[in-house]
Amino acid sequence: MVWIVIIAVLAVAIGPILWLLPSRRQRQLEKWRTAARRHGLVVEQASIDHADAPLEERVSAGGVPRPAQRQCMAYRLPLQSPLDAAPRWQLVKSEPGSPELPGWQLPTPPPPLPMPPADYWPPLRPLLDALPGGCIGVEATPRAISWLGMETAEDDAIDAAVGQIRDGLAAIGALHRELAAAPLP
Repeated sequence: MVWIVIIAVLAVAIGPILWLLPSRRQRQLEKWRTAARRHGLVVEQASIDHADAPLEERVSAGGVPRPAQRQCMAYRLPLQSPLDAAPRWQLVKSEPGSPELPGWQLPTPPPPLPMPPADYWPPLRPLLDALPGGCIGVEATPRAISWLGMETAEDDAIDAAVGQIRDGLAAIGALHRELAAAPLP
């Protein structure tokens, strides 16, 4: 009987301490975010339009339309110098996508671009498709290029995935700079 009481007291004392320890998923996310900071990326929570949301997510139970949003993480690569003349856009992965950029939904309303949309979007396609992880969107602003998504790589591939995200964002940033510098039609 004494042993049962001792075990119960220890369980009551140690249980809350074990409950506070981070889970495997929390430790994995910490590795992602530490690797991102090491690669010069800024990490923050973001929300993005859910282009392929089912009807239940677009309308409330009372029949009121509501925007379908997804919570995700944003890995932002700050640009070395701001591109004040650059267009601001956010692309969302969506099937079938748009004619100019299959697999990606273009912003609504479309931003004013320095060239026709048929010339602006296609060079981005190979860079967008090469982004790793659970990428569900990409955002470009005059100050940063952002990968929007869910961290999905396993522990042994996290650093490589974050490196690929950073390299992809840098390539998109260089193209964004080049396209922003194009003369207006």
